[in-house]
Amino acid sequence: MCGIVGIWSKNSIEMQEEYVDKILQKQYHRGPDNSSQKTIDNITLGHNRLAIIDLSQNANQPFISYCGRYSIVFNGEIYNYLELKNELNYPFKTNSDTEVLLASYIQYGEKCIEKFNGMFAFAIYDKKEKLLFCARDRIGKKPFLYSEHTSGFYFASELAALFSIGIFSAEEDEIGIAYSYLRNMRHIPEPYTKYKDIKRLEPAHAIIVKDKKIIKKWCYWTPNMEYNKTITEDDVYSIIEDAVKIRERADVEIATLLSGGVDSSIITGLMVKHGLNPKAFTLKADEEELERAKKVAELFNVPLKIFEYDKDIQEELYKQMIAIYGEEVRLLPLTHAARLYEQISKENIKVVMSGIGADEIFYGYDGANKQLLFSDIVKMIEFLPNVFLKTFEKMFSFRSDLKLMFELAQLENRKRKGYLYSKEAKEKTLNNFDYSTLIDFWGEKIKTNNYIDSSNWIGLMSENAHSITISTDLPPMMFGIEARAPFLDYRVIELAFQIDAHRKISKKEGRANNKLILKQAFEKLLPNDILYAKKKGFGYGIQK
Repeated sequence: MCGIVGIWSKNSIEMQEEYVDKILQKQYHRGPDNSSQKTIDNITLGHNRLAIIDLSQNANQPFISYCGRYSIVFNGEIYNYLELKNELNYPFKTNSDTEVLLASYIQYGEKCIEKFNGMFAFAIYDKKEKLLFCARDRIGKKPFLYSEHTSGFYFASELAALFSIGIFSAEEDEIGIAYSYLRNMRHIPEPYTKYKDIKRLEPAHAIIVKDKKIIKKWCYWTPNMEYNKTITEDDVYSIIEDAVKIRERADVEIATLLSGGVDSSIITGLMVKHGLNPKAFTLKADEEELERAKKVAELFNVPLKIFEYDKDIQEELYKQMIAIYGEEVRLLPLTHAARLYEQISKENIKVVMSGIGADEIFYGYDGANKQLLFSDIVKMIEFLPNVFLKTFEKMFSFRSDLKLMFELAQLENRKRKGYLYSKEAKEKTLNNFDYSTLIDFWGEKIKTNNYIDSSNWIGLMSENAHSITISTDLPPMMFGIEARAPFLDYRVIELAFQIDAHRKISKKEGRANNKLILKQAFEKLLPNDILYAKKKGFGYGIQK
């Protein structure tokens, strides 16, 4: 986990390098083990390093290929780097995943990103072709901020760091900010930022920059949403186990976050099964969940360290995070995470496993059963002629839920969630833009007739980033810690979206159970009183 920066501009090399140095200083917390920059032709690349794989100085960045043609700055981890390394015809001089990433580009070109299993944001400069190839991982776990400024092309890992060089206009992007106040967004979604001059590269996207301008941009991944009845509980177990196993690759100690919930307990149990004895950390907020965490730690014989949450410092932690992030994220439980990572950093831990992501793809949140019922009914009535649906919509105007159901049934499934954003925007008198646009952008990338699946896909890629990807980058990186999330392995996501939602949300012993197939898959690893306990939300005990 690191920080990256690059400037390709009309400025003098001296000024360019000065800007890069300033950004590196602002991003220092992302990679305290080394900070370096290098100018190739008239582009300057910089890197803050958090050393995780191959701790030697030979793996420092910017990293240059053996032939001298290619240079890379890379933030993240390529977990399948050992398998890729065996496929590549390249004279490796390090044991780093950075060199494997670069060698993959040399051998496969742009298609290399389709081979990577990991979290990443990187830029590769080709000295011969005079072009910059940049990409971001499928779920957007690693950030990539950029600007096509009048003076050139700029990129960095953090908005505040990039903005700090003082050349960008402070004019705010009203559309991006407005999105953050609609429905459950709580943050400014990609491609927007607080400022009109600076953008975020969307998840699963890549760009090519030539002559300081983006000449190509594309989305390189979307999952298949067609239900596969042959998927078994063993398939779920196996793919999650492998997702954990490849994330155990590191040259430093790996710890685990153990809340006592299903997801973190699965990861802890699998790590122990693989022969590790990880330190486990939890934050005392809810007594019931704390007792579960103690039980799981005792079950797997792992040391559990419990930290107290100090409500008196939550405002200060929140201010620190927002100062680093560069714009508002209205999610106070981020202070819960920040407090936990702050304490873990004092234990000299650099890498932790997190259970984030399982609720989003296996439908674990409260209200998922109602969402499924709504999805099923809309699917049943969507075949009625619109004239009938409009009639029913008027008939049930006194019941907002039923009225909405008939409204949505008149639309294509891919347009339904975007319609909800557009509807709320109009209610809030936001008439300067069609606020269905961004939501439709993601809705149109997948094929499914099930509202629950398209809705959760959009939530995963955009709407809920504050609680998925921002929460696993911003709080840990404040304290130089890498958070790894096995449930966000793209193979797990692809498998989960091919499982009928009725297998995820169903009844067990007469009681509704979310994430059911996930729980059933791990009954041989965890006791039922852990698997089927009432869900507790992230951040319990935090006072607003």
